[in-house]
Amino acid sequence: MNIFLILIGLVVVFWLLSRGFASSNSKKQSLQELQYDDAKYLIMLTAKVAKSDGVVSKDEANYISLLLDDICLKLGDVDVRDDLKELYIWHKDGHSSAYAIAKEYKQKMRFSQKIWINRIVFFMNLAYIDGEFNSDEKIVLQEICDGFGLHKSIVDDLFAHFEAEFKNLSKDSSDIDPYEVLGVSKDASFEEIKASYRRLSKEYHPDFTMDKSDEIITQATKKMQQINEAYDMLKAKFK
Repeated sequence: MNIFLILIGLVVVFWLLSRGFASSNSKKQSLQELQYDDAKYLIMLTAKVAKSDGVVSKDEANYISLLLDDICLKLGDVDVRDDLKELYIWHKDGHSSAYAIAKEYKQKMRFSQKIWINRIVFFMNLAYIDGEFNSDEKIVLQEICDGFGLHKSIVDDLFAHFEAEFKNLSKDSSDIDPYEVLGVSKDASFEEIKASYRRLSKEYHPDFTMDKSDEIITQATKKMQQINEAYDMLKAKFK
């Protein structure tokens, strides 16, 4: 009888443990699915912003490549890179509006307003990574803001603050020492310059993960623009 009760007890304990394990796995899978959905919408909107002015610049392409690397690292799955790249190409060439994607994104993820604002800051920085911020890019960004349901006063403040920040950066960019920015000597070879550029790009590119503050993302973009400009200046000397 005692042995029978012990066996029953073991069966019950095993059932409870297996149930808890299954529940834990289910929650983990749900979290991974949400993170992947987040990544998909980020990539779709990134495609819209990058192609909004008609062409994806080399700086934007480099930025997007680093973004894909970040996403794979965050998801812990390098195999998703090709899928996300195909998604990027598909939406870069049309097929849906930035507003529709942003609206669906908001309905799917249910983030706080602070996170949606942070997403806009990220896309604004992407738009300016090549040193330009034109009317076509502003239109797409406005569509995304509308899709996220952000109030007009918030959007106006974001645009005003962003344009002021980068207007000041443009004034100062002509004074940079490209060798100093890239951390190389004046007699460095082009291979050394290129290696330093790649290393700094990975270190300073604005992080897509939104646990970063607006200020950190913006400062990273400013640094990234200086790195791009310094590299272009030195690359021209070797042509």
